Amino acid sequence: MRKFQIFTALALLAFVLLFSCKSEPTTHWKHNDNTVRVGLPAGIKTLNPYLYRTSYESTALNMAYQYLMGFDPKTLELVPQLVKSAPLIQDITEGKYTGGQTFTYEILDEAVWDDGKPVTGYDYLFSLKAVFNPKMPTQRFLPYLESLADVQVDAANPKKFTVFTKDKYFLAEPAASNWVVLPEHIFDPQGLMKGFELSDLTNPEKAATLAGDPRLQQFADAFTSPKFSREVVAASGPYALAEWVDGQRVVFTKKKNWWGDKLAGRQKLLAAYPDTIVFVPIADQTAAETELKNENIDVLLELDPKQFKDLQSNELVNGIFNLYTPPRFVFFYIALNTKNPKLADKRVRRALAHTLDMDMVINDLYDGFGERLTGPFLPDKKYYNKALAPIEMNIEKARQLLTDAGWTDTNGNGIVDKTIDGKLVELKIQCIYNPASSFQQNLTELLKNNAQKAGVEIERVQMETNVLREHMGNRDYEMSAGLGAGATPVPDDPKQFFHTDSDNPGGSNYSRFGNAESDALIEAIRNAPDEAARNGLYLKFQEVLYDEQPLIFLFAPKDRIAVHKRFEATITRNSPGVSLELLKLVK
Repeated sequence: MRKFQIFTALALLAFVLLFSCKSEPTTHWKHNDNTVRVGLPAGIKTLNPYLYRTSYESTALNMAYQYLMGFDPKTLELVPQLVKSAPLIQDITEGKYTGGQTFTYEILDEAVWDDGKPVTGYDYLFSLKAVFNPKMPTQRFLPYLESLADVQVDAANPKKFTVFTKDKYFLAEPAASNWVVLPEHIFDPQGLMKGFELSDLTNPEKAATLAGDPRLQQFADAFTSPKFSREVVAASGPYALAEWVDGQRVVFTKKKNWWGDKLAGRQKLLAAYPDTIVFVPIADQTAAETELKNENIDVLLELDPKQFKDLQSNELVNGIFNLYTPPRFVFFYIALNTKNPKLADKRVRRALAHTLDMDMVINDLYDGFGERLTGPFLPDKKYYNKALAPIEMNIEKARQLLTDAGWTDTNGNGIVDKTIDGKLVELKIQCIYNPASSFQQNLTELLKNNAQKAGVEIERVQMETNVLREHMGNRDYEMSAGLGAGATPVPDDPKQFFHTDSDNPGGSNYSRFGNAESDALIEAIRNAPDEAARNGLYLKFQEVLYDEQPLIFLFAPKDRIAVHKRFEATITRNSPGVSLELLKLVK
């Protein structure tokens, strides 16, 4: 009997210990709810998917808005989201758009807007009309969309529609597919865009003749108003905007009985697990680290490299968080306004590039979380030009280049000068940067000190991220350091960032660079008959950029992400590096 009692006691003890061990991971955390608290390096100014400017805003608005197709976070392949399958693609061999292609889609039967109305091809048609409206500030998107010509919706089945293209643009499928669809009845309740044909708006000549129609401006004024940037977030996605407190938090909550839940098993981009996602802006990196250690943040994005290194060796943090360093679809650069008289000569721009030791920048200022670049394409792209030698730090070479460009120190004050339009101009360059980024702080300080040795004075000017972006958008700057430009899993189209057509307040050619040769190469890349021909053109284009130096190319960074261990994370190369909607509580 006693042996039985001992055995029973031991068995009970083992059960208790086993139960305790299994329960521990879900009991010692500060939070055990299904809420994801995300720390962002900057605040959110808009949730309008056509007006956003930062990756943080894009991350937030993607909780609500959806695309026909999106990129699988693991495979990076383009897969269906709002549609039943990839499009049926056919060549156009006769008629108005001969030489182009058609892409036929069918939206999921279950897809509805927040008010229960179905998502249809008419909504997609409206969405394209909106972006092609000549009065809209959406020029930065047009380089990717300009091959689109028209959309025809099936009268018998409004869920089915066909996109027509003008030519065989090599990115036509992602351009047509990876576009946010908006509800027409919410964003255009007066039907202002119904009176216009998409085929007219996609035709630059016809669009120009229509630009004086007051309905276009009326629509643009309404679309860009605070109502559709902050108040109305009407979408088909899993999350609804629940709260927005400026500078404190933006809160999204999972919709009850969301239509996509029952399809998530077979349509992977419809999965959404957290009940609530809260975005918290924390510009100060030290404060962000403190919030992380106190478990007030579950996910911290773009951690400062030095702090991330410290966290990797912090036993307490490693017991609570998983730390990830996936490669990013981003390249870092220093922007140079090439239309500024001080920076118009490529020899001046190359001289500035020679003032930086890039290996030191990567290893000391960014703690090794980067791979050096000589151009805007990432090193693992097969068309990255490996033949271009990285520009080395060489102060004497920088001085010689400045002298060759006519910049010499005529008054002996240590700063080179030159007569421009009859006036003596000293080479003093204003460099704007975000003080919340320690990397930008350190980079601009290094740039200032090294450039001074070459006779160039760099004036560092602090600006909050959104203000900085506004100055760059308006081309109201001389230099801006430590910026990042995003890429995608598909081949690069350099038109948006480097073509002269993109040098406007709504475009992304911030350097204002471009000439006949570079524009012709960009057009040739877009119209190349096959991948081999396109890759050869990419190589040549990189040679032109290398020679002209419109930007100082820095490196391709690795991400630094912390995710609380109570969540199972899907880490991805796509921004923001972790799929927030796929964060799943560990059982």
